[in-house]
Formats: sequence, structure tokens, C-alpha cells
Amino acid sequence: MELKNGLTVSYNSGRVIKVGDDGYHENFGFQWNLFNKLQLDSYNGSTESFDRLLDQSDLNPDEFKNKIILEVGAGSGRFTEVLLSLGAKVIAVDYSSAINANFQNNLEFVDNQKLICVQSDLFEMPVQENFFDMVICYGVIQHTGRNMDSLNHLTKFVKQDGYLLVDIYSNSIRHLNPWIYAIRPFFFLVKDNKKKLNLVKKFVNFMFPIQLYLIKKVFNKGGIYKYIRYFLYRSPNSVYGINLYLSGKISLDIAKEWDILNTFDAWMPQHDHPVSFKKWSKMIQEVVKRKSFDIVSMKECGQGNCATLKLRNN
Repeated sequence: MELKNGLTVSYNSGRVIKVGDDGYHENFGFQWNLFNKLQLDSYNGSTESFDRLLDQSDLNPDEFKNKIILEVGAGSGRFTEVLLSLGAKVIAVDYSSAINANFQNNLEFVDNQKLICVQSDLFEMPVQENFFDMVICYGVIQHTGRNMDSLNHLTKFVKQDGYLLVDIYSNSIRHLNPWIYAIRPFFFLVKDNKKKLNLVKKFVNFMFPIQLYLIKKVFNKGGIYKYIRYFLYRSPNSVYGINLYLSGKISLDIAKEWDILNTFDAWMPQHDHPVSFKKWSKMIQEVVKRKSFDIVSMKECGQGNCATLKLRNN
């Protein structure tokens, strides 16, 4: 494949392609290389990543088969693994060294010439425009500091009849957790990532058994219990792993590890710009008008808002 700046790569490149150097987002690299397998369905025993991909995209598994997909912000590969298992060829891009974990986690697909891993900024990606059957960007846009610019830039790489799958964090009452925004300025004062992680571990290890006991009492109950759950879910630390455990999807040990990861992930970003669903709708409508996309779906999902768009074949 011919890329920009005279760079040529193929699916048998056998290495991570690096374009530029990132220190700014390397806290993400730290966490995803440390928790490199945790969110992989093949490791944790759940179908959480598979289910989230299909729920957010509103596409069927067969619609990913034999597609050439650009996955932006691929991290350690939770969705990369799913896409490859569904029969896609993937170029996985991440700005941080998390892409190295992705490469190692999916090494068999590198060897089978179905995966290329590229370390690059979203705005500097050396890939062809108007080329991909799908462009997927989940869990990234709100961290760029340039929400609309990111969305517009991603549209450049979708070919006619291709899909754009995107999401963004929500600032609605349902999704927003004010605790993490109160914690971040103090957490940012700790410069060493290992020290940050130790603080997170101590806090989660203390809170986890208490939260597990309380949430178990109100789990899946209606009436007033849903308001109690809402209060418990607004904890300074993540309880996502506890919910997965109580749903029978993962083990207790994995649940605690997942909550440590999610808490670290929530406390440490320098950029985090969630938007309301109304604002998200306006952003999507702007893309539709400017680039002749059709809206396949647009809804609240996961941690916020998501959309699947299809570029018309004019």
C-alpha cells in the first residue's frame, strides 16, 4: 500500500510503522502496555468488546467480513481482535506506544498478512484518503482537544459506500461523573505514571469490597434502588468491572483489575471534552451536509454518544 510521504507498507511488513514521536499521549501507552490483554475478549472470557462493537455500530457481523478497515485509536487491540476475527483486514493506528501491545496481541494476523500497526497522530496518519471500507474511531475524539476537526478529518479516509463509525463521551447527567474532574488537577501533579498507578491501586483496593457489597444489594432492582445505584456509580473510581462480574461475564479478579484500569484511564487524561447528545447531533449533521453521508444510526450508547454513517455513492 502506498502511503503519504513516500512511505510504503504491506500487510507482511512484520513491524510497527512509526510516524512521528508522541510524548503527550504516552500515559495511554503506559496503561495499555501494562494492561495489554485485559479488555481482549479472548483473555477475559467475555464478549464485551464484540457486543459493544455491534451495539454501537448497528451493523451485522457479516458486514465486517473481507472489509479493509482503518481503526483509529486502536490501543492494545480490544476491537482490532474482534474485527480480525470477523474476517476484516485492519490498519490499526494509535498515537501512543499502546500500538506495540496491539501488534503483539494480534501477531498471528500480522503473520497472516491481515494487520498493519501504525504509530501516528490522528491528524498525521500516512494512509490513503477515500480508500477504506470502514473507518472506526471509538474512545478517542474527546481526548484530541479538537472534536469537530477530528470528525471532519476522519471522513477523508472513507471510500464511497464505506462506513464511518465514531463515538464521543457525553456530558449528560446520565453519563457525567463530576468526581473525576475534581480529582484530575491533583492527580496531574503526580508526574510519574507508576506512582499514579500505585495511588489508583490503593484507592480501588480499599473501595472495591465495599462497593461490591453495596452494588450487589441493589443490582438489577427497580424502583428506588435505581437511584441508589446511580449514586453508587458516581464513585470517584470505576465500578464497571463490578457490574460485569455481577452480570456473570468476568471473574472477580478480572473485575478488580478492570476497575483499576478504568479508574487510571478516567483520572489521567489531559484532554477530555465530552458533549451533549444535542451537540453531537449537530456535529453529525454538519458532516452529513458537507460530505454526503447518510446516517445509519445515531444514539446514546456506552459512555456517551455514537453514530454510524455511510458515504453515498454519487
